[in-house]
Amino acid sequence: MLLLWDSPNIDMVLGQLILRRKPTGRERPRIDALADWLRERADGIGEREQDRPLIEAAVFANVTERTFNGVVGWAEVVRQAGFRMFLKPKLRDDSDVDDDILDLLSQRHQEGGLREAILMSHDGMAFVEAAKTLLASGVAVTALVFPEHAHQLCQVDGLEVVDLEDVPGLFESPLPRLTFHSLPTEGRWLEPVGTL
Repeated sequence: MLLLWDSPNIDMVLGQLILRRKPTGRERPRIDALADWLRERADGIGEREQDRPLIEAAVFANVTERTFNGVVGWAEVVRQAGFRMFLKPKLRDDSDVDDDILDLLSQRHQEGGLREAILMSHDGMAFVEAAKTLLASGVAVTALVFPEHAHQLCQVDGLEVVDLEDVPGLFESPLPRLTFHSLPTEGRWLEPVGTL
């Protein structure tokens, strides 16, 4: 089982589309809850291979010189929880970690033995084709996302979609999301976020 966490993408969706501001540390996904969910999900999928753990979890992040020191502390928490961390300097606005995620995914797929890939990203443009390729070769693919913001990935036939808020304890409190299922039958007012 391989988890690929596209940290810049998750942070962007959480901040810009859900909270409409920069998330605080308490509003970001809890690494310990994600680790527990991965271990529970991996139970019963087979024996550990001699040279490879049953679960590999990798977090990918871009860092600027200004944000580097703040990210280093988080990287240590991530590593202490058993996750790998890939940090890449963000030298341009269009700098991204998508290709690095795809490289690791392709490498693990070519090595054989990959049973499930869990994509923690909403970036359909980057990951739809990879998901289709994996599914066609018999590898289970899961999108661990806010489904209302991952339309392209959620449309891939055979892909399992797990809502991030369905992972027990991943967020300390419910997020202010607007989904069809969150609308009460009597309706709901949406207050303006801009000014007239």
